[in-house]
Amino acid sequence: MDKITVVHGFQQYLDYTENWAYKLIKNIPDTKTIIIAKEFLRYNFYTPEFEYIEFPVKRINTKNKKLWIKVFNRFVYYLLKTYPRYVRNLLSDKKIDILHSHFAYAGYDYIKLAKMLKAKHIVSFYGLDYEFLPYSWPEWNKKYFELFKEADAFICEGRHGAQILRQKGCPPEKIHIVKLGVEIDKIPFYQRKKEKNQLKLVQVASFREKKGQIYTVKAFHKALENCPNISLTFVGTGKTRKEVEELVEKLKIKDKVKFIDVIDYTQLYEFLKDFHVFIQPSVYTEDRDCEGGAPIALLDAQATGMPVISTFHCDIPEEVIHGKTGFLSPEKDIDKLAKNIEFFCKMDNDMYRLFVENARKHIQQEYDIKKNAKKLQELYRELLKNG
Repeated sequence: MDKITVVHGFQQYLDYTENWAYKLIKNIPDTKTIIIAKEFLRYNFYTPEFEYIEFPVKRINTKNKKLWIKVFNRFVYYLLKTYPRYVRNLLSDKKIDILHSHFAYAGYDYIKLAKMLKAKHIVSFYGLDYEFLPYSWPEWNKKYFELFKEADAFICEGRHGAQILRQKGCPPEKIHIVKLGVEIDKIPFYQRKKEKNQLKLVQVASFREKKGQIYTVKAFHKALENCPNISLTFVGTGKTRKEVEELVEKLKIKDKVKFIDVIDYTQLYEFLKDFHVFIQPSVYTEDRDCEGGAPIALLDAQATGMPVISTFHCDIPEEVIHGKTGFLSPEKDIDKLAKNIEFFCKMDNDMYRLFVENARKHIQQEYDIKKNAKKLQELYRELLKNG
């Protein structure tokens, strides 16, 4: 069977928090991969197996406020609008089967390129492009209408995302669910042990309102009333961290809460083995920012055998099975979130072990990236077969 040639389009390739995109693309079988992006970060996710097309003119990445730098970067900003034509010229002698745009805003930018390449155009939605983008910039509602008309298929992580696209006017026959995943065969499984009335909680996420750290602290403080032998560790930086730190100070629980700036992703699983439960009570914000699908960190945690405390938010109920691999509560419900912390704290090791084993099995069955990447490749072939 001949290999499919797929161009994967990004606005920026690739922040370390988007490692899931690299893993998905890397595991698609029988494909030749070309990466395009208007900006390339120089330190992440490069492999000789992929071809990369970089624009020859780049912005100057500096905090220097000199006028000539500002003018130059503005010039490059407008010049980058010609990037799709530049890509078309470089690929004019190749047969491109699929253009797969990652995030809706990239998909919109590459509408014309798909036509130039005479390729099927697939667009994956992930997070802020579901609701935050059109809510914050209403002109995107019109752009989405054009995108839904022009692209051949749209990919969501789960049923919640698919429902949002239908509500926004995307033809149902163009919507497909392809789950993300993790490299389960590379993730160690830890048969953790937990003593009754003890619990070590951890949350690994950038400090953004939708990640819910403020609710983690409030629920943790409430749970302390009945569970004094619990601890909480945060890993991450971001704009809401100061607010969270101030709340920890105000509640006088600094001796129970630890903050770590960053953990090397290659050391993540080794780091997680020292904790009992991963917590992330994701929420919708007032400006409709949300997870869209569900955080990959919840998959990473469960793959190591770590149960999860989270919320009934977006596609999280598909990633975390309530009552089996963790516990979920309504968004911003401090009382129920605290009850879930207490439940795990008071749980004996026999019951805890069931959650540990269920978590690993769930990820093996539903979120093995190799299986899900193969489903994506099957979608590619289906689109090409149907003409």
